[in-house]
Amino acid sequence: MSNDKGFFDTAEFRALLEKYEQMKEKGICSYFETHELSDIHSYYLYKEDSHEAANVFKLAKQLHHGSPDITKMEIRAMLTFGHPEAALPMFNNIEYENDDDTQMLKAEVLLALKQYKASRNIAHTILSRYAITDDISYDAMEIMLDCGYAQEVLECANEGLKHHPRNKNLLEVKAESLIELQRTDEAISIYNSLLDENPYTIFYWEQLGHIYYMIERYGKAIDCFEYELTIDANIEYAQMMQGYCLYHLKCYDKAIEIFNRFIAKYPQSIMPRFYKALSQAHRGNTEQAIQEFSDTFAIAYKQDYNSIECMLCKINEAILLVKSNRQDEARKCMTYAILFHPSSDNMKQLLLGGNPYYELRDKENMTFRDINATENREWKGYEILTTFGIGLMTAGLNEFALLAFNFAKSTAPDSSDIDANIAYILHCEKEDKEKLEKYVENALEGKSNRLFELFGIPYDGNIGAREFLKKIN
Repeated sequence: MSNDKGFFDTAEFRALLEKYEQMKEKGICSYFETHELSDIHSYYLYKEDSHEAANVFKLAKQLHHGSPDITKMEIRAMLTFGHPEAALPMFNNIEYENDDDTQMLKAEVLLALKQYKASRNIAHTILSRYAITDDISYDAMEIMLDCGYAQEVLECANEGLKHHPRNKNLLEVKAESLIELQRTDEAISIYNSLLDENPYTIFYWEQLGHIYYMIERYGKAIDCFEYELTIDANIEYAQMMQGYCLYHLKCYDKAIEIFNRFIAKYPQSIMPRFYKALSQAHRGNTEQAIQEFSDTFAIAYKQDYNSIECMLCKINEAILLVKSNRQDEARKCMTYAILFHPSSDNMKQLLLGGNPYYELRDKENMTFRDINATENREWKGYEILTTFGIGLMTAGLNEFALLAFNFAKSTAPDSSDIDANIAYILHCEKEDKEKLEKYVENALEGKSNRLFELFGIPYDGNIGAREFLKKIN
């Protein structure tokens, strides 16, 4: 079975797919080998067509009941649609120890479960059994890359290139490992050399455009995606990436044109709606932006009410409502955003800050700056909410910052720095002096240097709360 896009474009697979589709159209039952059904099933999974994938699976069970390939098809479907925890036990139902393709499938499941070391070990074992130029070796190196072993993969690719200096698979995986290591100049050089030989290869233009996007060279990225669209004008990835680039280049009208096309074609899709709303906000069309974020939230809420998409829609809506002097509505939006916040892993996007609005990220539109800010260590929920609160405080949204700090404080093992932030807001807003003294005292007990930084006075570990208050007043 192959799940490679290049395979799906071959005449061999196209003939097989045509045979299957003709069978459906005529309402007859044709015979297919298990490997043929696996390929067709994999194609529909690639297209994210769960209904048709289920039909292929049903036919496979009818024609080849009891075959281990049926179980593997089911595992791949579970993996594709986000259920790796249910897929893993299914390997117990098949004999796969001597089947490297199935071992690779297990490595993918372990990768999805974030069991990176176990996944890497399977891939490394398979890599040691085959020549470096075999397709399965390339797949194994891709697994290792996804597990975070970019340096090891680079060394493997370099060793292979000593003996096969123009092997395209090895050059591609070397470039991918260099991207992971953020050695972008070297990766760009490889893709340019590959394009010199194959100027009409969509994949190379796409990779080159994505590198330029990740290093925030948006003008160069647009050119690469334009070359890709010259080869095939229907590539939606390149169109959407151009929309992101135009947004970052502040060409909001042109960006909105692209986002509108996606909204018309995919009315339930979040990203184009969200970025259209952002573009309207940056253009100063506050009321339009508020409505766009509200509409986007309604769609996101139906999909998952406890998601980062819902949270960011409500945060941006609140910021815009403050601009419109609609404080009560703004308060409701921000309260919802904080109370129904998603998991810490998804909430990490708050670390990227508002400028002045919060942008939504997916795996396609992350830059290296974003990755470095969010992936450099494990972030706890209270740490993210504290950073979010500081961002709101810096933007002058003190009431909303207090909401974030109080929620963060409820789960923080040491809240002294959070108390320092709250004390600073209470002082600026000239709130209850007794309340202010309590937060100052808590911050001093926790030896918070943040308290002294905020008020601009030298650190003194022995000062009391009342003496501190006298100094700042």
